[in-house]
Amino acid sequence: EALALLTEGLVERTVEAKLLLLAALGGEHLLFIGPPGTAKSLLARRLAEVCDGQYYERLLTRFTVLEEVFGPLSLKALEQDELRRKVQGFLPEATVAFLDEIFKANSSILNSLLTILNERMFQ
Repeated sequence: EALALLTEGLVERTVEAKLLLLAALGGEHLLFIGPPGTAKSLLARRLAEVCDGQYYERLLTRFTVLEEVFGPLSLKALEQDELRRKVQGFLPEATVAFLDEIFKANSSILNSLLTILNERMFQ
């Protein structure tokens, strides 16, 4: 059972795990706000395991650059006058993503996240 896998070994995290499963089933995002050490990232990692999906995690700061979140620019594509990123292993390819301290990210990152969060598309 997915709920049992998410909450194994955790105390008082059943509500959060249920919300996480509901958001995943509904194709919606979920925002966890809480102090460090309250299993926010652990629940996200476990959800990726339950879904057998690709997991992406990043601590965002005001110094975080687009390449850290969306992947580096492809140099081979630039030689062809194309602007393309190598997204494998980065947010655009993730099934489950955990963006820690999202409110500390700079405006460039936050603006770039809008399309992915709202439209679930990355250009």
